[in-house]
Amino acid sequence: MAEVRFLGAIRKAAGMATFGIDAASVEELLERLRRLMGAAFQEFVFQGEEIQRDVEVAVNGRRISFLGGPTSALSPFDQVTLSINGLRGFPGASSSADDADRYG
Repeated sequence: MAEVRFLGAIRKAAGMATFGIDAASVEELLERLRRLMGAAFQEFVFQGEEIQRDVEVAVNGRRISFLGGPTSALSPFDQVTLSINGLRGFPGASSSADDADRYG
């Protein structure tokens, strides 16, 4: 079972710091999180069917953009980290400035 770590504002939206989940790939893990987590998490992390562009996903400390993207395979002891890259709330970011007030 992979361990998902939520950092910063995503932690507040998720309502927890860590979560264990079975998934064969990052893509599958994200889809399962979408179904399991509450509306605040879904709104904060996803835009439609896609992950928000300022949400960083890392597996064992390496961003998935360097590992093969969302189709990157996961093993049972992997640690997946979700965080915001710092653009949220700035002009041109994918969400409104009100997100900082709503999610911390």
